[in-house]
Amino acid sequence: MTDPTPTPGAAEGARAAVRRAAGRINSLLSKPAAAVQLGADSLLVQAPAEGEVWEAGKDHLVRWLLTGPVDPVDIHLVQREGASTVTRAVLAGGLPPHEASVRVSIPADTPAGEYLLLVTSQGLLDAYSRPFSITAA
Repeated sequence: MTDPTPTPGAAEGARAAVRRAAGRINSLLSKPAAAVQLGADSLLVQAPAEGEVWEAGKDHLVRWLLTGPVDPVDIHLVQREGASTVTRAVLAGGLPPHEASVRVSIPADTPAGEYLLLVTSQGLLDAYSRPFSITAA
């Protein structure tokens, strides 16, 4: 028959195991949700955020998360027109994929409206940003 009395230090060992598990969980929770969900060969546009407003003629930050061995990244400015889209400009091309951010210049003559960014890894992986707006310069 086993003795039901806990051994000295067993409770401290259990508390330490719980603290380690909580630390791992907190580490995962502190990352963006998309970073936890990304699998092999994934691309996700983080910025611009949905509803953000950019001004034509100015520089703005684009950020993405990328996993897997991929080719250089291109960034396209795509205007939404009802159910269709029109590519207005290629803002950057041939970027090192794992740099994960770049400042792009929105052409001054870009019409005001609702836009998306298309980040593509040379056609192998494509991801759109959330919708954002551009105002006239």
